Amino acid sequence: MDISSETSFDQHHRSIRPDQIIFEESDVDRQLEWHQNRLNSRRRKDEVRLLKNLTELSRYDSFDLSSIRVIGSKSTRPELLKRIFEDSGLLSASDCQHGQRRLSEILRSTDGLYRTLSGLGIFSHLQISLDSPPRSSSQRLRGQSSSDTTQIEAIIRLVERSRFFLKTSTDIGNGEGALTGLARMTNLYGNGEILEASLGLGSRTTSNFQLRTQVPILAARASFELAGYACERDLTGFASCDESLRGISTKLKTDSSYGSHEFSYDIASRSLGNLKPSASISIREEAGLGSSLKSSISNLWIRDTRDHSSFPTSGSCLKFYQEYAGLGGDSNFFKSTVESTFTRQLFNPHNILTIGFQTGLITPLFQNDHEDDNNQRKIRFSDKFQLGGPTSVRMFKMNSLGSKDGNDHLGGNFYWATGLSVLSDIPRKSDWPLKLHTFINAGRLSNHWRRMIFEGGPSVSCGIGVAGKIQDVRLEVNLGLPLCLSEGDGARRGLQVGLGISFLS
Repeated sequence: MDISSETSFDQHHRSIRPDQIIFEESDVDRQLEWHQNRLNSRRRKDEVRLLKNLTELSRYDSFDLSSIRVIGSKSTRPELLKRIFEDSGLLSASDCQHGQRRLSEILRSTDGLYRTLSGLGIFSHLQISLDSPPRSSSQRLRGQSSSDTTQIEAIIRLVERSRFFLKTSTDIGNGEGALTGLARMTNLYGNGEILEASLGLGSRTTSNFQLRTQVPILAARASFELAGYACERDLTGFASCDESLRGISTKLKTDSSYGSHEFSYDIASRSLGNLKPSASISIREEAGLGSSLKSSISNLWIRDTRDHSSFPTSGSCLKFYQEYAGLGGDSNFFKSTVESTFTRQLFNPHNILTIGFQTGLITPLFQNDHEDDNNQRKIRFSDKFQLGGPTSVRMFKMNSLGSKDGNDHLGGNFYWATGLSVLSDIPRKSDWPLKLHTFINAGRLSNHWRRMIFEGGPSVSCGIGVAGKIQDVRLEVNLGLPLCLSEGDGARRGLQVGLGISFLS
């Protein structure tokens, strides 16, 4: 269909074709309406064609996938794609005689293939479709159509990302803002590899540099990552010092319908410095020990079914993390955490209930449990848990729960935290992006599990406010107060602003 603002023709010999439309240059609304109607018409035609194809396919019990056609693959090696196709089952018919398979089996294979290819991160556009193969010469001579056979072919349309990518951005999350520069090289040798360098300057992580490379393995069912990093962190919000980290990490990542696994080895040097004049004895002693070398292995498992990571309306998220440090260096401990979040509608779609629970422990290895003071010394400050703040136990200052020495909050070895929050429409403003937010949080952090359970009570807070999202970041402005608190807790009454991706509830 042709669209033009001017049409020249001979009135005596020619006329305007029915599919030609003349618009005035100023008639923008009509042009937009026409384009929208045209898009809707094309969409309806595609739906009709798809329904017709499905009707044709439903005539047969089994099908023969005759070929896989890849369109748009310029830099990716065919060997990599072939291994992925074989692993997905599209090129294998071990369970079917003569290559015949049910349509449901082929659709499951293409669905798994889509997840694998999109997980590579080297394609900006990906589409997989099934169609009848083109007719051969003999079929055309006999007038036989391809629909007379049970053969189908898979058509994979790809658009590869640019090999070189540069970006600068302002990132906001978890109560911190940062200016980040990123340089990435993708698919350099056609094997799906990624080489990335990033540099960041932030309010709490004052400087951060990372060089990372990632390659797919096991027919892209997993990926291997090697990274080197260095960062400087400003801890003066809860402790009178800064922290320096230097390290190298390797990771093996897998993803499936049961969740994602991440196996890691990390070796890092940590040190405290730039002590403030008001630094406590505990912080000064920790800094006086010099650099701490940690060599550890860890495992992280995540199953996330939420419809949105920071502003969910349904689903759940479960995380298990275990770490063993003691493969060298002066850190020797076992660490484990569990995090869970459950979200569902409350009475109607306008009220969203979220319940969260977290717990964790870290314990030194090869030590008598009764040596409490020695137990506290063996866990370094950099390895302890921190609790409190607008993204965890609200209405408490950042990392202000647990033991305290002077003005410094020292963290703890055992913790638990739970929260309940409800998001609902603001009265008479149901179309607003902001939602009314009510919550109640509770938590406890201690160096000794017996004291955490049997002595004292948890720190509890409640409040009300508004919450909204900016892309993937959640913003909360809450008004509340602590209901129960322990000695040394950094209570915060009144207004508190929370900005981040991951919240307790």
